[in-house]
Amino acid sequence: MSTMERNKEITNTINELIAICAEGERGYKRASEQVEVQDFKTILYRLSQQRALFRGELENDLIKDFGEEAKGDDSILSKLHRGWLDFKAGLSGNDTKAVLDECIRGENHAIEKYTDALRGKLPAYLEEKVQEQLKMIKGTKSQLLEFESEITHS
Repeated sequence: MSTMERNKEITNTINELIAICAEGERGYKRASEQVEVQDFKTILYRLSQQRALFRGELENDLIKDFGEEAKGDDSILSKLHRGWLDFKAGLSGNDTKAVLDECIRGENHAIEKYTDALRGKLPAYLEEKVQEQLKMIKGTKSQLLEFESEITHS
């Protein structure tokens, strides 16, 4: 594979992760506006900020290392739009359980995409950053599952 082809593969992978983070950022912000439980509202808003940070880190690497701005091509925007529509459709009233279920679904999607990105698609220094972000996403999923258990048993 030529250097140009390799760089294209890397930038496509980074752009996909940026789209996942942007989707999570918007989704968590929207979710924080839908729930009435103040502690959960705060957690969701902070998760939105976390995903904005992840997105910013990846965008900086894309610009600094590859001289490219994040892309919003049709395939990424289509996926983002579908994810957003699924998220909105999953919300019913201000039902905390419905919001929580959608957040967990979103985390599963992010984990899948991040795991795929780590299959030899990135150079070591980017792989390390993506692994760290993935670790935090998995931690978020664990927290959401714990919260789900709490509201289910109360």
